[in-house]
Amino acid sequence: MRLTARTFSVACLLGALLCAPAAWAADLFAYIGTLDKKLLVIDEDKEEVVGEIQLGGIPRTAALSADQKKLHLFTTQMLIETVDLEARKVTSSFSISDPRSRPRIIANAADMISFGGSLRYSGVAVDPNGRYLYTTMRVAYKDIDQYRLDPPKFVAIDLQDKKIGKTFDFPKDMDQGFGFGATYKVSPDGKLLYVFQEDILVFELDTFKMVDKIELSQPEYPGASPYRLAAMEDPYDAPNTATSVFTSVDNIVRKGTLGLATIDLTAKKVDYVPIGPSLPMIGFMVSPDRKRGYSVMPTVGTGGNRITEWWVWDIASHKVIRKKEFESRPTFRFSIASDGKKLYLFGAGSTLEIWDADKLESRKLIFLNKDTTTNLITIAQR
Repeated sequence: MRLTARTFSVACLLGALLCAPAAWAADLFAYIGTLDKKLLVIDEDKEEVVGEIQLGGIPRTAALSADQKKLHLFTTQMLIETVDLEARKVTSSFSISDPRSRPRIIANAADMISFGGSLRYSGVAVDPNGRYLYTTMRVAYKDIDQYRLDPPKFVAIDLQDKKIGKTFDFPKDMDQGFGFGATYKVSPDGKLLYVFQEDILVFELDTFKMVDKIELSQPEYPGASPYRLAAMEDPYDAPNTATSVFTSVDNIVRKGTLGLATIDLTAKKVDYVPIGPSLPMIGFMVSPDRKRGYSVMPTVGTGGNRITEWWVWDIASHKVIRKKEFESRPTFRFSIASDGKKLYLFGAGSTLEIWDADKLESRKLIFLNKDTTTNLITIAQR
């Protein structure tokens, strides 16, 4: 074939497009908030902190935008800050509290996987169109001679107008808000809210009216408790699906079962894949390709003196394929890298430890300036 100027240009363009994903995949970053009012930027390939973004308050909750280009942060004093991840700067900052009133997000939920573990933060949903953040709030008012606490309300925080744009009263049968531990997910068109609790409740966001319910199926063996699901913060979830770890307990011998559930929100279908016995564990993370699961198992002792092990689960065969003991900490959390090749151990003070997910060996210990205050956020590879 004769290579003309036009075909050469097309070939160059195709080559650039084919090379673009590889170039993008080389720039993988993770983000975590710290006690000194900063959001740290961690280069996943270099395994080091490569930037820091100064915030107006101590970050407590981080919610990733639907396009994964922005991070919305709630501070301890209810300052809402939006960070442009590419520009690495705060592009919006506003407070939803004042000297007389202080709203609080009702979002502390019992950890359904770490039995006897600490609370986790949940209950903030992001509008796919980028306009609103949805959550449940209670407002405490400081009067002259007393404090007054209002009933819970479901709110839409307007990121464009920088205020609480809409508030809705809860139905009479749930006047204290959604059940303890409820998590949220918004439909791809931004019109419906899915509330994960005993069942999945479906609300219209314009009117806050319940329009549907997805009843969660019972386990196959009789007498067991229903499956309970939660909307996990998984950057690899499709817009109309949610992936959740589930647990169920036999009410006779109290034998627990752990598994992975995938919910098609459009078809209202839930697929359950049992993985193994639901032993006491600290967290359960799934790799982006859904082939491996990782958990930390405390086997003997308590606190910092307990013996802890990494467990690697093969999702397809429902088996533990590897175990390895490591030095424990009094408290910690862990997360998984955006490519699934590393594990991050954090929350035990001002350190971030990076582990090889295949060899289960510590690769690097990074010393941060202050204690971490948020979950570690990773971005899906494109």
